[in-house]
Amino acid sequence: MFFLTRTFYILLFAGSVNLIAQTSDSIKIYWLDPIEITAKRIDFSSNLLTLQRDNLDNLLSLGGFSLIKKGVFFAQDIYADGLKKGDISIVIDGERYPPACPNRMDSPISRLNPLDMESIELVKNSANLQSGLGGIVSFHRSEASNEPELKAAFSGMAGASTVYDLSVKGGIKANQLSLHFANGTPFKNGDGKTFSDLYGYRDNYNFTLGEVAFQGKNEDLKYGASFTYTENITFPYLQMDEKFNRLISANISWKGNKIYANYTSHLMNNSLRVSPMMMETDARNLTIGATGAFYEAYFRKWNADNVIRMPASQMAPMGMTINNAMLPGVNQYFASVYHKMDVANFTFSGKAGVAYFNMDKEETVNFYKNLYSDPKTTAFFPVIGLSAAYSNTISPTLGYGLMLEAAAELPETEALFIAVKRAPTSSSWVGNPTLHQPLKTGARASLISTFARLELFSTYISNYVYLDKKKAGATNYVTYRNIGAMMSGVNFVLEYKFVELTASYTYAENKSDTSPLAEIPPLKVTTRLVSPKWMDMTFYLRHTYSDGQTRTDINLGETSTPAYNKLDFGFTGEFKSLKFSMEIENLLNINYYSHLSYFRDPFKSGMKVYEPGTTVRINVGYAI
Repeated sequence: MFFLTRTFYILLFAGSVNLIAQTSDSIKIYWLDPIEITAKRIDFSSNLLTLQRDNLDNLLSLGGFSLIKKGVFFAQDIYADGLKKGDISIVIDGERYPPACPNRMDSPISRLNPLDMESIELVKNSANLQSGLGGIVSFHRSEASNEPELKAAFSGMAGASTVYDLSVKGGIKANQLSLHFANGTPFKNGDGKTFSDLYGYRDNYNFTLGEVAFQGKNEDLKYGASFTYTENITFPYLQMDEKFNRLISANISWKGNKIYANYTSHLMNNSLRVSPMMMETDARNLTIGATGAFYEAYFRKWNADNVIRMPASQMAPMGMTINNAMLPGVNQYFASVYHKMDVANFTFSGKAGVAYFNMDKEETVNFYKNLYSDPKTTAFFPVIGLSAAYSNTISPTLGYGLMLEAAAELPETEALFIAVKRAPTSSSWVGNPTLHQPLKTGARASLISTFARLELFSTYISNYVYLDKKKAGATNYVTYRNIGAMMSGVNFVLEYKFVELTASYTYAENKSDTSPLAEIPPLKVTTRLVSPKWMDMTFYLRHTYSDGQTRTDINLGETSTPAYNKLDFGFTGEFKSLKFSMEIENLLNINYYSHLSYFRDPFKSGMKVYEPGTTVRINVGYAI
């Protein structure tokens, strides 16, 4: 078994390994679609599996999820069955952590404190309380123990990347404090080239992450607070990098009813790059929410101020400075309720809510008028999700499930209200306040046994929010429009004796243009061979095959991606209270890049971001 801290270090670094000793507790992951084969009635919506994966990408592949890796190891975002970004809600104990960066540099995945996490719930049903169009990924913190506790873990990386990480957690009388610090350099690719060699950086700047978190409880009262900072997080697929990010959060709950707040201050610019032009965005996000078993309400305030300074040129002899209210003080008010009902082998779920948007700087409406004749500074959307699921057993070790769903969700805030004027030679970025809300219908079927799981799905979304390119006069714009989108595919998992195999494929079509949908990963198959335990050690060899992706949206400048094969080798072991592991990733040092790693407009660099070359990770954890 892989252990709690180890796994969630990987959640932050997408491929690194971190171990910590656990004596009796185990990490668990819950899926929507598989059915739990038990003697009692099958629960279609929560199959319980023990977490035994060694990085987030491999873990999520069990449910058809994948990652876009945007830079160093905690710069990543989640995709599932063709849906992405804000389509998939990511919450921690019911708390929402919306990004302050419009290009999701501070994705909610980076909010995870490794020692505090206990389980993950993956739900693809759009009708759950906090689900988006693509469902919800819900992380759960471990509760503070009444017994004295002290845990520590250290992880080091060498080869293509140099990183060290230290985590410490201690507690007594149901109160606990955890500390986490990491520092490292951006990785080299399979050819040994650095970020400064490949992407125009002035140097290979060290990145830093630090976290401190406190949690406690007193009978039915629970409380917690945390502070996280990151510095110099490089994003070569964009034209700017995260100079710093500061996150403060606090929560208090009584019998499952929680009030929480978090505030993010995020500064991104291109000061780490070789560039004659200066770009900087100062973004702030405040979220205050309340959540319980059947309800949710929150308020979000989002500001982002952008400045672009260009040197003197023939067109502008004195240079040019552009100031943008990138997010012009957008206020979002949201409330919803949820109910679930079981009738024999059927499960019915439903949610209903409302969302209202307005903005402080209403004069920004003049910028939207460059493309839209009657833009609004307010928006109102109902939120509805309905699902009906049926599950049954064929035999004591074989069962199946079927689900139908329909949902009406929100467009992303930036798609409605973003406002960035850029130089005449670049495309300006403008939201579309006239967008309609996406409407989803979908069907999903699962066949599951004690060692295998097959999932088929098909989804159609009318009014799906999609990037668009327009021109008004001499100015080019990147904006958004509603399209019809279809996504169908298959996910397969096999775990039999010493063989583990996962495979996923999504076919996605822009039905409005009869063209491939952008940002869809290709077929991916991962096979893992695991040895029997020998002297308290387990060895494994993992092969990953990613097919080439030739189905791309050429209208948005998306290009094809070649196929690749990758081998990893590692082992884990334990001695009394000591846990340790070693992994060699990309054993053959191939030079490759993944689809999705370089594409997202605007502020995209247009560069193909390579993955790390051969990397060795050694991890040690101890607990008393």
